[in-house]
Amino acid sequence: MSNRDSKSRKRSYLDKQERRQFLIENAAVLVEQKGWAVLNMSALATSAKVSRQLVYQHFPSLDALLVETASFIFFEVMNESRLAVEKNSGNLRDAIKCAAAVSLDLPKGRGNALWQLIAGMNYGSRELEQLRLQIRDFILGLWMTTFFDRNTANSDSLRSLVWMLIMSFWGLRQMIWDGLIGREHAMRELDRIVDALLPGVPVA
Repeated sequence: MSNRDSKSRKRSYLDKQERRQFLIENAAVLVEQKGWAVLNMSALATSAKVSRQLVYQHFPSLDALLVETASFIFFEVMNESRLAVEKNSGNLRDAIKCAAAVSLDLPKGRGNALWQLIAGMNYGSRELEQLRLQIRDFILGLWMTTFFDRNTANSDSLRSLVWMLIMSFWGLRQMIWDGLIGREHAMRELDRIVDALLPGVPVA
């Protein structure tokens, strides 16, 4: 992950909270490099060059490790999206483009890890599925409360349309990575999707 030097830290000098953060960062790197399916206690211990016992001291179960890692990856990226939305809170179209750019410009490994999380590829983890639903509601809440008036923000139909729009970010990103379209083409398509999904929707 960018701007991280977790593997270069001197572990012997880390306090309990720093060591936990060190393990979470290593888990995130592992997921971004190889996918969620490879993350387990042994893999993390090997990657972080620590004992399995130490990993269990911080994460009592695999579900706990998965949820902590997923939260770390999501909220780091989501903060960038939140800032893009807030910066363009007066213009829905500009905000959508800026937020889409955050998704489109993610490193491939991080983007894939986040997409697998949002799409519900939870490998049988009930806790991870609960987190996915919380993430969905968090994302929808950000968009709905920022742009749509109080008379429409609770509409199930509007929530569905906004979620479809959010999913289109990820579909366009995948097409770029597959080499089917370029970035500029993707942004033009996003304009068309906005026009199709949200014509004349009242904004705040």
